[in-house]
Amino acid sequence: IGTAALSVVIFYLFKTDKKAYFPAFMIAMGALAGAGHFGGSLTHGSGFLFEPFQEKEIKPVIANVDEALVYQDFIKPILNEKCNGCHNESKKKGELLMTAQEGILKGGKTGALFVAGNVGSSLMFERIRLEESEKKHMPPDGKKQLTEDEIKLLEWWVETGADFDKTVAETETPAEIKAILNKYATPVEDPGVMALKIAVASESKLDDLREVGFEIYPIAQESAFLEAVFSKKKELKKGDLKKLKKVSEQLIRLDLSGTDMDDDMMAIIGELPHLQKLFLQNTKVTDKGLRNLEGLEYLEYLNLYGTEITDKGIEHIPPLPRLRNIYLWQTKTTEKGIAELKNKMPYLSIEKGADQDVFGDASLMPPLIIAEKDMFKDSMSVELQMNFKGANIFYTLDGNDPDSNSLKYEGKPLLLTSSTEVKAFSQKAGWKSSDIVSRFFPRAKYEIAKLNVSPNPHERYKAKGGATLHDFEKGSDSFTDNKWLGYEKSHTTITLDLGEEKEVSRITLGTMENTGAYIFFPKGMEISISGNGREYKSVVNKTYPTAAGPTPPELANFSEGFDPVTARFVKIFVKSNLVNPDWHAAPGAGCWIFIDEVIVE
Repeated sequence: IGTAALSVVIFYLFKTDKKAYFPAFMIAMGALAGAGHFGGSLTHGSGFLFEPFQEKEIKPVIANVDEALVYQDFIKPILNEKCNGCHNESKKKGELLMTAQEGILKGGKTGALFVAGNVGSSLMFERIRLEESEKKHMPPDGKKQLTEDEIKLLEWWVETGADFDKTVAETETPAEIKAILNKYATPVEDPGVMALKIAVASESKLDDLREVGFEIYPIAQESAFLEAVFSKKKELKKGDLKKLKKVSEQLIRLDLSGTDMDDDMMAIIGELPHLQKLFLQNTKVTDKGLRNLEGLEYLEYLNLYGTEITDKGIEHIPPLPRLRNIYLWQTKTTEKGIAELKNKMPYLSIEKGADQDVFGDASLMPPLIIAEKDMFKDSMSVELQMNFKGANIFYTLDGNDPDSNSLKYEGKPLLLTSSTEVKAFSQKAGWKSSDIVSRFFPRAKYEIAKLNVSPNPHERYKAKGGATLHDFEKGSDSFTDNKWLGYEKSHTTITLDLGEEKEVSRITLGTMENTGAYIFFPKGMEISISGNGREYKSVVNKTYPTAAGPTPPELANFSEGFDPVTARFVKIFVKSNLVNPDWHAAPGAGCWIFIDEVIVE
């Protein structure tokens, strides 16, 4: 509504008042961005835009809830995620340490954290239950908040004695708590439809589908699996839909949104056995049509936004064993029906949407982190910018996530003199705090006299050879820009000569990931140092997680610090994944690592 109204205003200002036109135009663009964001959030989920790029939480493996340890498997992960950022060895806010059992029992400067067996007298829950805007609320505003399930688990643990060693079976567990614990049970790993070996569909079959209005193409390079989108909007005929059965083995994603798809045609959907994602938003499908989905054992995603589906319809959902995401905004389902579905399928993410005023309690955009370069030699200035009146910016330079108690940005540039990760978020009364943004700036303290790589990079991606890694020119997110060294199905070793012995305490390596192009971040990195170039001592040996799903092109600095050592030679062994993971469209095919800049501090 706001966007539409402002569009009319700027139309008239363009003809009558050119001075007022530009400010009004910029306000309209802001409203347009908000409308687009909220619309996307309501139809695809609140985290749809950034979720694919975020680091995935590694959850504890819990095969049997009764045998699981209450503190170790359920309580400690909650504390690690929601509390320990402020109460750890390096940042002991309120003199409270929560990373160790002794610190939890000792409490902080205001006294004991909790009273075992008495939640009502425990300071911990008094702080948790405060309004989020209160200064003493835990966790602070700007941090990820505890969910209601997590609060109930913490209260249960304290009420039953706050034991650090008991299992669930040894603890009195009400039915409500047992239902929450069951949500944490680790499902059996299942590769799903991607594990199937199928033949590539013939081009004649694909052409036949394109003729009746389907856009159809492989989901990834060299993959036999297909995605189909009906592009003629509403004019979908049953005979046209039947043609999809010619590629029923290959078809795993089908988008029929906005068409006149109805219950009669849903029987054909039930004959596409390998469907993984199905988009039915804004169609004529009703409860009756959903019965045809019960045989789709590989279905993981179902979008029913804007349909006439009711609670009776979603009763057909539980037989879908792999379903993990369902979208029910603007359907006729009720909170009771959704709660029953959630109880039957605890792992199912249900997006019901919410009424939200575009000009109401919305989330702020994160601040911009502005710098002339991505790396520096002596020092550099970094600015934080937020073009929104009345918004405050809080930041950290120590790698910890900022909150409302962190340093407040006062408008003066930040001077960096060592490798630094800048993290910041914005906050304003009446608005939800923004997401945290971060940017890492490595300092190249020393010049590299000589650099060798072994083996040599691939012929197509050799750039300037070893010189590419210390020419102080960052590569772009295009692996063909001639600023990257590429290695296919191979580890690589980089050997640096600093010319003379120097005190070294950090190595940073620039890398790229583009899973669609078979490029992955390194699987690991080992750093060794030497004074004579013959005898090396390992100072870092790290392993990094492999992407859990497809990612767009992304750049990252893998930076490892260690206790200062005197060395002339540095050897960096960069470990590759060698082959694509099982979830990839081409599992087992050779993958790449791409590296561009080595920085020594």
